[in-house]
Amino acid sequence: MVEGLQVTVPDKKKVAMLFQPTVLRCHFSTSSHQPAVVQWKFKSYCQDRMGESLGMSSPRAQALSKRNLEWDPYLDCLDSRRTVRVVASKQGSTVTLGDFYRGREITIVHDADLQIGKLMWGDSGLYYCIITTPDDLEGKNEESVELLVLGE
Repeated sequence: MVEGLQVTVPDKKKVAMLFQPTVLRCHFSTSSHQPAVVQWKFKSYCQDRMGESLGMSSPRAQALSKRNLEWDPYLDCLDSRRTVRVVASKQGSTVTLGDFYRGREITIVHDADLQIGKLMWGDSGLYYCIITTPDDLEGKNEESVELLVLGE
């Protein structure tokens, strides 16, 4: 028997190609007998990651991240300084897309995996898999995956 809710993602970082499909995996275990609500949230990078991949990251960000090895200038900032939106939610077998994602081929498959049919440039960022159960409030209820979309 599992003590409390536990959410895990097998891949902490995923690189995928523009216009290709991808699946962000999320697993959870719970002692609850109630159906879980699965929600995927998107958070944009704090600053553009393309500059870094081209070798042009800012000297200030490099100095700060050298001083504090746990801090990542692309991932660690207040939500008020970046875009945050709900991608999709699943309750039972019903999947509801967030407003920004309506009309796109996006769904939640298996227990909690986010399936995106065709990646766009703006899809790069952090994706949070959040699991909520009415009677299992202990444990870790979310985990994140970083998705980097690259052109061909």
